[in-house]
Amino acid sequence: MNITLKKLVYTSLMIAIIFISTIVIAIPMPLGYINLGDAAIYIASSLLGAKLGFIAAAFGSMLGDYSLGYFVYMIPTFLIKGLMGLVSGYFFSKGKALIGVASGCLIMVLGYYLAEVIIYSNMISPLASIPFNALQGATGAVIGYIFVTKFKKKFPAMEE
Repeated sequence: MNITLKKLVYTSLMIAIIFISTIVIAIPMPLGYINLGDAAIYIASSLLGAKLGFIAAAFGSMLGDYSLGYFVYMIPTFLIKGLMGLVSGYFFSKGKALIGVASGCLIMVLGYYLAEVIIYSNMISPLASIPFNALQGATGAVIGYIFVTKFKKKFPAMEE
């Protein structure tokens, strides 16, 4: 992957947008918080592609957890949100927006369930966070899908 100044600037900008959309509207829940960062991840991965989408999603979301004090989630968030950006970016590049947002949502819900199983050493209590994660994922998926299908043509995509 050839990193140009343009790619570096756009990726940095998307890291900031993901970070801001994660922390500005952060609704506290018993096991974390709901935010609009997932929508920004889909937008970033549709514009940047899979690889740079991974970087933007991973760092932007992880910095959001750090900023809000959810330190225990920083590494899982880096991996889960990065994987969301990678996989959804791949499907977006193939013209499969619905599969892109659906797979991203599934990765997020299952990823956080597995992370909480490890964090809490319990398979039952993390089940309580699934509805909240699903709500956040569905909201981000709808917003992301609308952007990718309706507005993306107006924005130039980064070629990898």
